[in-house]
Formats: sequence, structure tokens, C-alpha cells
Amino acid sequence: MLIIPVENFPSRDEAALVTFLERCKSEARRTDSPYFGSITVETNFVDPLAILETISEEGNPLWYVERPSEEFALSCGEAVAYQEFSGHARFSEARCFAAEVFSRTIATGDLAPGGAGPTFALAATFEENNDVHEGHPAPLAVFMPRWQVLRKGGRHYAIANAKIEPDSNLHEMAQGIWAAHAKLSHFRNQTEIPNFVQLPPPILSPHREQNDYEEIVAKALDLLDAESFDKIVLSRKITLDSDRSLSPFALAHQLRERFPDCHTFCLGDRRPGMLVGATPENLLRVEGDQIETEALAGTTARGGNAGTDAQLGQALLDSEKEGREHRLVVESIKRRLQALGLRHCEEGRPRLLRLSNLQHVRTPLRASLSKNLHPLDILAELHPTPAIGGSPRESALPHLRELEGFSRDWYSGVAGWFDHEGEGEFVVPLRCGHLNDKKVALYAGSGIVKGSDPVSEKLETDLKLAAMLESLQRT
Repeated sequence: MLIIPVENFPSRDEAALVTFLERCKSEARRTDSPYFGSITVETNFVDPLAILETISEEGNPLWYVERPSEEFALSCGEAVAYQEFSGHARFSEARCFAAEVFSRTIATGDLAPGGAGPTFALAATFEENNDVHEGHPAPLAVFMPRWQVLRKGGRHYAIANAKIEPDSNLHEMAQGIWAAHAKLSHFRNQTEIPNFVQLPPPILSPHREQNDYEEIVAKALDLLDAESFDKIVLSRKITLDSDRSLSPFALAHQLRERFPDCHTFCLGDRRPGMLVGATPENLLRVEGDQIETEALAGTTARGGNAGTDAQLGQALLDSEKEGREHRLVVESIKRRLQALGLRHCEEGRPRLLRLSNLQHVRTPLRASLSKNLHPLDILAELHPTPAIGGSPRESALPHLRELEGFSRDWYSGVAGWFDHEGEGEFVVPLRCGHLNDKKVALYAGSGIVKGSDPVSEKLETDLKLAAMLESLQRT
């Protein structure tokens, strides 16, 4: 990728922008193929979720993730480069596609932080193959967005990406870019606060469920007794109807306020509806020459006071069953990192991740990144971890569709971003629901090992579903 430094680019100078676009167009003519121009402008305060709510359009891909406790938020929409992949090689094929697009990209502006400049958004389903004609999302979709808004470490950036053809009208393109930037500026500088009508909480119908969860847990325990595998993660899908249309952005706002230590996210594609949630699981972060991942397995409730809360947390850490389940995840991740040539993996001490409604056992893992290794190579090896699928996954995964009775789609898949320098972050979409007008589908799961109790496992999923149900009632 070529980077062109431009001084004072934030000022509205159409001539400077056209000069930059002309450089892109000359390369497009030389190669007789489209080029991509990326302009990053540091700006004043913007809220990426509010921008997404204001300018997103149904039928276009959109992507948003935010972790308030880390002062990080990124939203983006539409696409100047888009591709879908399926099958076992989907991540490696996506890497090749992104590399080819980056090779035809020229960038300018304030490119310092990861997530600024040319960036790809990624959404992958749990399954590596899916029938998109049946209304399911693509197994893997990556796209370079037409617009991005980034908040990181107290600084804010607006990014515009454009596809330049050999015959593009550059003056029209420049006007469009500045119009988009003006739209963001107008939103940011509005002084009049609109009057919002406080709607009553939505009325949700009793939920419907395809399977009896305790029954399928019992079936899984029979398979475990037959030593088919050591662990399997079984999911629930419940569906509800609302008396009015539900706003995915209002739900996302509720979730980011309630769960600042989680990644709140929105995922949308060309289909109606959107997946919204707040996940505690960070699958992979690549920053500089370091990678971070984590094992997150083992769950209990929060206590009503400090003493009860501490007792519940200590019991979780001391539980033989929960400890065994957690260790399976840790060892699997370490083996898969070693298979990638990452021999020196630093394992942190297990600790409690305390959320407003639940607490989990979390073990952080760090390693140095090999120069020839891309984040998508690591994803291909890590996903799905035993925390969302099972172990060994070759034995456990084939049983999931039969036991669960539905396609997970984006739930427990991968959502993330990666930039031109190979930095990026990827989370596992958990604690989430798909909203489509007045219809809602909520997902939750639990890890099953020998010693699991069907009643207790169902109660655990009830606790996980409660967070989304309570947040829906506040939208």
C-alpha cells in the first residue's frame, strides 16, 4: 500500500483532494483496474454508534464494535470492496483478497492509530459453510467500508474510502467525500437537542424454543460417557415477538452502558435485521508484534452483597468441574498457537471477569507475532475454540447441528477488523440477539463436560439470556 503524506488535509481544500484522487486514477489507468483511495481526518468528538444510527441504510453492510472501558469504538458502513468466502480455507482466501485490495490502495491523512486508514471489517458465522439462499449470512464476509468513524484513546477520526475507476469523475467524487465529511461535522456540531418521546417498554410475547435444552444436555452427556469427546458447548435459541418495532441501536446503547467491560457490537448485511449483543470474549488482538487471546470458560451468578459475591466467585475458581472445563480451553488454545509456530506463549493466572450479571473464569494468553503471520492465519487456527464448540473439536462439532437443531449463523462466530499493517481485533459474538422489525431471536450456550447437570446448565443459559431480555425491556 502506498501512503502519501498531506499537510493540513482536514481543511476543506477540494483542489488538494482532487490532486490526491488524480494520483489514484493515474494508477487505475496504468494498471487498467480499480484503485482505492483512503482519506483519514482527525476530528473532534464523534460517537460512532450515533453516527451509525444516523446514516446507516438497510441493505448495505454495516459493522460496529465498542468497548467503553478501553475508550475504543469503531463503526463503518457500505462497501467499496466486498467479498464472501466459505469452506475450510475461508480465512486464508480472505487474507489474499484483502492483500490484493491493499496493494491497490493509496492512503493519506492521520493514519497513526490502528483502525484508522484503510481497514477491513469481518463477520464470520460459526459454521464454515452456510446456505445463503436460505436466509443465512455468508460464512465469511469482509469489506472495506465507504466510511469509518473511530474513537480511540480520547481521539476521534473520520475515514472515507473511495473506489477509483480509470474513467471516474474526480470532481464529483471529491464533492461526495466532502459532503459525507460535512454530514459528520453537522451531526457533531448540532446545538439543538431534539425532543425524544419516551416510549413505554415493549411488550414481548412468551418465548418459543425448538428443543428442550435439558433433554439435549442429557443426550450430550451420553455421548461424553461413550468418550466421543471431552467437552461440547450446546446453544439455545429462543424467539419472541414484540408489540412494536425494536431499535437495534437503542439496544446497543443500553448494552454498552450496562456492560462497559464487554464488546458491544452490531452486525448487518444485505438481509433485513441486525445482530446486536455485548460479548465478554475477546478472541484475538494483534498490536505491533504482540498477540493477545484468552480462555473464557466457567460461569456463576453475581451475589447480592460483597460477601455472597466473593463466595460465589471463590466457589467458581475452586470448582473441579469448572476448572476442568476451563483447562480444556487453555490447553487447546496453547496447542493451536504452537501449531502456528508461536512457541513462547505467556499464560496469565486465572482470574474472575465480573460483569453486572455474571462472573466468569478468564485466563489471558500472550505471544510474540511471527513476521509472516497474519491475524486471519491465527483466526483460522483458533476458531472455534473449545469455549464455544467443544474439544476435541473434530469429534464434538459434528454433533452440534443434530443436537441443537438450528444454524448458529453469526452467534459464536467471529466479528472483527484488521488494517493495512496487520493489526486488528476480533471478538466472539455472544450474549446477543437478531432483531428484525418486531421479531427477536436470542442465543445463549453452556459448556458440557462429564459431571454437568442438565438443570444447572439450563439455569446458566437462563442467566445469560436474562441480560438481553432485561436490556430489550429498556429500549
